[in-house]
Amino acid sequence: MLQRGDAVPHFEVSAPDGTAFRYSSIWQRKNLLLVVLPAIDPDSTAYISEVRARVAALADQDLECIITRDPVPGVSGPAVVVADRWGEIAYSVAVPVVAELPAPGELLEWVAYLNHRCPECEGEAR
Repeated sequence: MLQRGDAVPHFEVSAPDGTAFRYSSIWQRKNLLLVVLPAIDPDSTAYISEVRARVAALADQDLECIITRDPVPGVSGPAVVVADRWGEIAYSVAVPVVAELPAPGELLEWVAYLNHRCPECEGEAR
């Protein structure tokens, strides 16, 4: 599983509604919230709806929320990855079942962190 500080690999997936997504289309332009779900899981429908509803409030942010059931290299679902526009992972978690995924509000806190952090300050701390 990809960890904090790793780079998101370039990938192509489909959303549950069939919409295709290519990571290279947002790389270096938008932050990424990636939710990878199991191929078949009735519990995931409610989670998808809740994430989408919360992310809709962030329409003015430079954020791309991708929810997929397709495999992503380095990510074993159910899992969540939050990465900055350059692909550096700020947060990642993999769990055994969808019910244990972080609440959408917690995911949005990580997105807010990416929008307000100071990369220059972090570079000095390393």
